[in-house]
Amino acid sequence: MENLSLILSTIATAVGFLVTTLTFLLKFIKNAKAKKIAENVITIGNAIIPYIEQAESFINYSGAEKKEFVMTKANQFAINNGIDFDAGLVSAKIEELVKLSKEVNSRDKDKEQKALAIKLQSL
Repeated sequence: MENLSLILSTIATAVGFLVTTLTFLLKFIKNAKAKKIAENVITIGNAIIPYIEQAESFINYSGAEKKEFVMTKANQFAINNGIDFDAGLVSAKIEELVKLSKEVNSRDKDKEQKALAIKLQSL
């Protein structure tokens, strides 16, 4: 009877250890995948900045066409560098960078308008 109790206790401990180990490994693998995805988005995000600047110079194209140009260039960059391409994440990154660009540019325009208004008031 004592042997049976010892065996059951050992099995219960081993199962608990196995579950804990598997849980840790699964979370570690998920975190590693998430880290890799984040690194890929950052790498592509840094690479698309010149493409966005290039697309902004296209005068006779719509915003959607410019975005498609940048998406195509980003996909080519990902293929050339062996990076997994997630169109949704890249699209969101493009939108984020364009929004930031518009905010920065509008601030400069606002500053110029305020300076002009101050000059006109002083005349």
